[in-house]
Amino acid sequence: MRRRKRLPGGGFGELEKIGSVLTTEEQVDALGMQLAQEKFASMQKDVLVNGLGAQVAQMKLEIMALKGGGA
Repeated sequence: MRRRKRLPGGGFGELEKIGSVLTTEEQVDALGMQLAQEKFASMQKDVLVNGLGAQVAQMKLEIMALKGGGA
């Protein structure tokens, strides 16, 4: 929450944050950061899955070669 203190002259001062509740802008920023982290984690998972898939394919080829070309 934000508020403006009343100045001695009767006007209002600058906005200041009070309490520990996040403002809408702070919530959007935090969610944006969390989204970026989740996207990065997803990309890392995809790289791992693709790497494992390549390893499995390579192992299959090696097994076929050991068996004499699959015949």
